Amino acid sequence: MSRVAVFIDYQNTYHGARRAFGDPGTDPPTMGHVDPHRLGILLTQLGEPVDPHRELVGVTVYRGEPGSKSHRKLRASFARQVDYWQSQTLLTVRTRPMRYQPAAWSGGQPSEWRGEEKGIDVMMSLDIVIGARDDLYEVGVVVSADTDLDPAIEAAVVAGKTIEVASWIGPHAAVRPRRIGERRIWNHWLDERRFQHVRDDKDYLEP
Repeated sequence: MSRVAVFIDYQNTYHGARRAFGDPGTDPPTMGHVDPHRLGILLTQLGEPVDPHRELVGVTVYRGEPGSKSHRKLRASFARQVDYWQSQTLLTVRTRPMRYQPAAWSGGQPSEWRGEEKGIDVMMSLDIVIGARDDLYEVGVVVSADTDLDPAIEAAVVAGKTIEVASWIGPHAAVRPRRIGERRIWNHWLDERRFQHVRDDKDYLEP
């Protein structure tokens, strides 16, 4: 049996789907959301032609947590989505508080704030490397276009693990093979049909 662990950079995955298959300027906020558990199952199945003994052992989702400077509806939406994820089997949610910078000023004081994820890539990198070191998986699938994860991917490969990545491929997606040094990493190209299979249209802004 090849134990498969899937690591999902959620905001990277969400915005990537919006760019690949829609229009971020006009699409509703629900466009781009995916069901992490279904995505984990899909990525496990996509490798079965090469390795028929793959078994999903865990999906970890990484996401920034909205703070007090964000809109309360956004915080409530985040909480509802995380509650849904945590109700699923084999799924772990890892969050870090978002960092806020002034986005607009009024009367010399910030009137709007812009949230930024900080530390998500570090947290994800540590889990990839520690999981490889502690033999928690044979196959790791990284769902993120963030090249800051490349050193962690390389370390897991050096530790003897098979690492794959997954990328959206669509009319508006810039697609290129992923390489770590001289190694070409296997990439699962996720087209619109596969996106439709894993998309989540629930509006978490609504109670």
